[in-house]
Amino acid sequence: MKNHRPLIAFDFDGVISNSIHDSFVTALNSYITFKPDHALPLSKPIVPAKRIFDFEKEYSDLFAAFKSLLPMGNRAEDYYVILRIIEENRTASIQDQETFDDYKKRLAESLRNEYHEFFYQFRINLQKKDPEAWAELLPAFPGIKEAVPILSKDFMLAIATAKDRRSVDLQLARYGLTDFFDPNNILDKDYSESKREHLTRFHELHGTPYEHMHFIDDKVLHLVSVADLGIHCYLSMWGFNSEREHTIANENGFIMLELDQLINFKQFI
Repeated sequence: MKNHRPLIAFDFDGVISNSIHDSFVTALNSYITFKPDHALPLSKPIVPAKRIFDFEKEYSDLFAAFKSLLPMGNRAEDYYVILRIIEENRTASIQDQETFDDYKKRLAESLRNEYHEFFYQFRINLQKKDPEAWAELLPAFPGIKEAVPILSKDFMLAIATAKDRRSVDLQLARYGLTDFFDPNNILDKDYSESKREHLTRFHELHGTPYEHMHFIDDKVLHLVSVADLGIHCYLSMWGFNSEREHTIANENGFIMLELDQLINFKQFI
């Protein structure tokens, strides 16, 4: 069936969900267990997970390094890459996507994949053990819960994410937003690690012309990957990016979207 409404595809982490605290604690706990001979300032897992807020303050330089490298990663395996870079004091030398990708290629793919599975097992274990404690780490960004219902009146809404579907569903339910996203319009890491494939699928599924599709992501590399399709691209300025990504977004003509503009998104049509 052809869809005559324009479509907004949201990335999830960094656009709908403020996921950085969950990402940081899960990445750290997975890493120090996966790599016992690590040199990070952590001798045992951070338990309970809410202790991550105190850890971020105590080791602010480590947290800042994590945040600075985060925009260049995509899947859970990239947390392993990020923490290896930090552990080896290479953060200052990794200043763009090319140098990040070059460093990543030097790490065995089998090792990265193993960490990827390790990471998700840690997350699932916490979700099952104490779902409320896990959910507290992942609030929706301010205004998101108000904007989504309003946007759904004029747009078909979709999610294109590198996150796992289980977590997305749990968070949407907690935010009260489940009913605004058709289950077929949520594509996760298991569908593809490529945002381009996610957006192409929405185009095929609904017959929505690319020029009527809008993609909001906090990672500029994802926007770059779909821009040539003719999709309208928006960098979420409330997400996990920096001046480095802002420059790239400006060079590519992407709209720098502020959170308070989301509720009035029709202005961009």
